[in-house]
Amino acid sequence: MYMSNNDIRNLTGKILLSTQAISNEYPNKSMIYLCSHDKNGAIGIVINKLIPEMNVCNILKRLSMDMEESVENLDILFGGSEEIDKCFILHSDDYMSSNSTIISNHIALTVNGDILKVITSTGGPTKKLLCMGCCLWDMEQLENEVASSYWIPIDPDEALIFGNPKADKWSKALLKIGSQTNMFSDFQGTA
Repeated sequence: MYMSNNDIRNLTGKILLSTQAISNEYPNKSMIYLCSHDKNGAIGIVINKLIPEMNVCNILKRLSMDMEESVENLDILFGGSEEIDKCFILHSDDYMSSNSTIISNHIALTVNGDILKVITSTGGPTKKLLCMGCCLWDMEQLENEVASSYWIPIDPDEALIFGNPKADKWSKALLKIGSQTNMFSDFQGTA
C-alpha cells in the first residue's frame, strides 16, 4: 500500500501497523489507532498489547472507586509510553460524556475516570478498550516515520479495534490487507 504525501498528512482514525524497520521505542508488532493527526503532531493508542495481570478491578481499587459485584473485569492495554498515568478509553459512540470526543466511524475517545464509573455500572458503551498511556508524535514526525516505512496505515475496522485483546490483531490486520508477515523480512532493525 503506497500513500502520497497528501494521504499521510491526516491519518486520524486510521490504524498503523508497525514494520520491522521501526525503532525500539515501540513494542514488537504494534498496532496503533490514531486519535488525532494534524500539522502539529499526532496522538495514538496502542490497541494490541495487554498489560499482564492488570484489569478494571485493579484500576478501580487503585483509584479508590466503588464497583458493583457484577462488574465486567476488562483487561487493560498498554496504550503507549506517554502519559502512562492516564486511562484512555477508546469506545463506541453509543455512550458519550462531556469529556468524550468523536474520532471517526462511530469511534470515540474519553480520557476521564468518570467513564470508569459508567463502565462498572449497567451503562456505558457497548464496545470499549481501556488503555494506560498513549503515543505522541511531534510535528512531521509521524509523516517521516510513515515515509520511512516504519508504519503501514490501514483503514479502521471495529473487529480489529475492539476484538479479543488476547488475539494476534497485528497478524489479522496484515491478512486483512492481503499481506503476509514475511513481507517485512527485507527490513533491518528490531521491533
